[in-house]
Amino acid sequence: MIEIYETEPWFNSDWITGPAWMYPTVMKKDGREFFMFNRRDPDETYRLNEQEAFKKMLIANDGKYFKFNGFYDDPFEMLREVAERKHTFTEKIEKVLDYSGNTLNFHGNRREVSAAFFYRIYDGEMQAKIEEAVKHIFAKEYGEVLT
Repeated sequence: MIEIYETEPWFNSDWITGPAWMYPTVMKKDGREFFMFNRRDPDETYRLNEQEAFKKMLIANDGKYFKFNGFYDDPFEMLREVAERKHTFTEKIEKVLDYSGNTLNFHGNRREVSAAFFYRIYDGEMQAKIEEAVKHIFAKEYGEVLT
């Protein structure tokens, strides 16, 4: 079971995005906290709706991942389609871990079509499978991704 809640707010005085209170939203799973995103106050209604969708996705898959953006909700569906169409990524996809080393930000775009994606992944087994699939896509070993 997972629990999602906000922690102590902090004030962001950034001149680019404008001043706002930031409310870190975290997921607690198996006794550990994982950062999800910051809710801004004030913020646009559509962003608040997006954040509710992120939470619902995490609850639905027992806290494994959520999608910030992209066509496919499931990153493996996206990777299979990349392999089937023999597409490539526009740049190297790096493993970006959070401060605790438990979260993988998996994001990028495809060279052949405009198809940006961004997933935040908390499950170690899922992270390893994605890293393996991406390695095969960069090596153009598309059959290995489809198995």
